[in-house]
This record gives sequence, C-alpha cells and structure tokens, in this order.
Amino acid sequence: MIDGVIEGFYGRPWSWEERIVVMRAVASEGLPVWVHAPKDDPLHRERWRDPWTRDHLDGFARLASEPEVRVGIGLSPGLTMTYDEAEDRNLLAAKVDGALTAGASLVVLCVDDIPVRPELGPDHARLTTWLHEHLAGRADLVLIPTEYTGTRSTPYLDALAEGVPEDVPIGWTGESVVNDVITVAEARARTASLGGRPPLVWDNVPVNDGLMADRLFLGPLRGREPGLRAACSGWLANPMVQPRSSVLPLHSIAAFVRGEDPEVAWLGATGDLRPLAEACDGATPAALVADVHTHPEALRSWLVSVAGCTAGDLGDEAEPWAVQARTEAKLGLSALHVIEDVRAGRGNEPECFQRSVSLAARWPVVRRSEVTVMGPRCSFRPMLGQDDHGEWMLRPGAVQADQNAIDALVRLALDRLAQT
Repeated sequence: MIDGVIEGFYGRPWSWEERIVVMRAVASEGLPVWVHAPKDDPLHRERWRDPWTRDHLDGFARLASEPEVRVGIGLSPGLTMTYDEAEDRNLLAAKVDGALTAGASLVVLCVDDIPVRPELGPDHARLTTWLHEHLAGRADLVLIPTEYTGTRSTPYLDALAEGVPEDVPIGWTGESVVNDVITVAEARARTASLGGRPPLVWDNVPVNDGLMADRLFLGPLRGREPGLRAACSGWLANPMVQPRSSVLPLHSIAAFVRGEDPEVAWLGATGDLRPLAEACDGATPAALVADVHTHPEALRSWLVSVAGCTAGDLGDEAEPWAVQARTEAKLGLSALHVIEDVRAGRGNEPECFQRSVSLAARWPVVRRSEVTVMGPRCSFRPMLGQDDHGEWMLRPGAVQADQNAIDALVRLALDRLAQT
C-alpha cells in the first residue's frame, strides 16, 4: 500500500526540517510515505534534466533514516521531454538513480498539468513501461497522468490501461481537482476506466495553494465515503503551504486511511488549537449561528473562546488567521449583544443604537481581510474537471460566497434592529 503525504503544491517548498517535523507526526499513524513533488522546485519540473543538488540528496537521506518514513521522489518531465529520445531517457534514469542511492524507494512519474495532445496516451504508456523496466524492482513506480480527474473512459486512459504495467498505480484526484465528496462508486468507475486497475488517490486536502491561499484548512477530512480507501491502491494527501498547520488535518486523514472516524481523530488532536481550528474550518460557527435563536449562550461561549485564541505551536505561519479569528469573534459578540438587546425590548435605547452603529462601521473593515475565517465570503477552489478530450472545465461549487458565519450574524443583528 502507498499511503502518505505528497508535497505537490505550488508555492514555497518546505524545508527539510519542516518535512521531518510533519513526517514524525504522521508516519506512525498510517501515512509513512513522503513524496517530493513541489511544483515550484525547479529540479522537479522546470529543470528536471539537471542532477539533484547535494542539499536534495542529503535531505532524501535524512528523511529515509527517520523511523517508519518511506521516501518517494516525483519528477515532472512532461512539458519538455522528447519521449523516445535516448538522451532524455538517460537523463531521467540518472536523476532517478541518484535519488534511489540516497534512500528513496518510490518514484512518482508526474505528467500532470501539461497541454493535452492526442498522442500523449501511447507516449506516457511507453515512458512508464521503460521506467518500470529500468527500476527492475529497486523501487515502486506510480504514474500521475495528464487526465487525472473524472471517471469515464477516454482514448488517453485506454492507452494507459493497455500499455502501463499492471503493478504501476495510476493517480486520480476524483471527479475534480478539489472535491467535497469522493465515493466508492466513483472509485470503482475510475477503476473500470483503467481496465480494472484501482486508482491511487492524490487527494487535494488540505492543500491551500494558488487561489485558495486566503484559507487555512485546519478542519477534519470530510466527504470521503467509508470503504473508499479499500477501493483504491493508495492514498496521498497534498498538504498546505504551511507545514505545521498541515499536521492537524493530516491526523484526520491518517485515521480515515486506517478505517477510523476522521472527525473523532481530529477532535482528539486539536487540543488548545480547537477554537482556532474550528474558526478556520467554518462548520462550527455556521451551526451555532443557525441555532442562535434557541441556544444563544452556546454561540456566546464559543465566540469568547475564539476571541482569546492563539496560533500556539503553529507560530507565525498561522498568526494572520489567529488575528482575524479574534477580530471576527469580537465582532460576533457585538452582534450577539445587539440581538439580545432587541429580544429584551431595548432596541430603541441609545446604547443599543450606538452599539449597532459601531457594529456597522467595523463590519466592512473586517470583511476586507486578506485571510478568511468563519466560513468563506468569496473564495475560489479549483473544482475543475476534464472532458473526454482532457480539456479543463469548471464544475459547480468552485465559488463559495456569502457563507461566512459572522456576516450572517451581523446581518441578523442589524435586520432585527431595523424591525423594532
């Protein structure tokens, strides 16, 4: 089984110290594989022909020496490789061999995020077969294909199903690049599209690169159907740009891979970070605001806890979200005070009016933050799928707007006051 973490995001690659911290936290829990595949490391993609630096090789060796950690390396030659040219194949072989000598035991051939061409299926099948033969059992091989979303058969996938060795798992992100839900039925459909080969899931949770950079996904894994892991050949989680913050959701993912409840595991791992984690996740404040009419004290108690939250061990990488969470919690407490004034018949008193004016003045400032907590105001996620020709298309759910719990609470307060 291949279960672990694939550092496959766009943005600053993690340092070797950060990688060790993350893998020490999750390797023994069921995510022992770490794959080096950061899109913005030039030696992964842009300069894939160049040899590894001494720093890379020493880093692979350090990680490989960690208890229970298995090192994988990803190479992404698809943009510039001449597939049947001996020189390019020799350079790829040398690059792979260097990593294996340093301690890697998994190779991930990444031909994702490249322009689609009709001949790519046979090209990628031949290249994968050649690399599989070159490895000759020294390391496992995984293919991340160009068409890595969806469940339907296509000419490209048909070529892979026919030409790629049966013991090479082929990666899949689900119906889209990012998914709220992945089901067993979808995994089985993808298996059928690959000629009976169960997919290896590259799950883009909790990744927050690119247009998702306003979010810090500290919540638990959701929407992965029980039994899904058993229908797949592996599970690689793509973490956030922030390494320490990634550990909390990775605990949840590890529980899912083990067949346990990911939310229960997440709750057990939050500790003092729970108020911040719930604020960043957004589900808890949304539920509490929806129930404010019957249980206002539950919302008050939660907002008070968030108003005093800190980034804790997550440090500077999470501090902007901690600051915003505290600010929004205080705004929410002010809104709750207005609601309680109106309910108690004090809506026409000068103190309530002054409080509401302050609330209305602070609200737009809070909404302009560059980071998002308490649920999305206007966020985009790459819920992108590929059609039968591999071309990208936008799927529903990519844009999340007006789902912020504090916005809903402030609107409720001001609307209630206006009705008095």
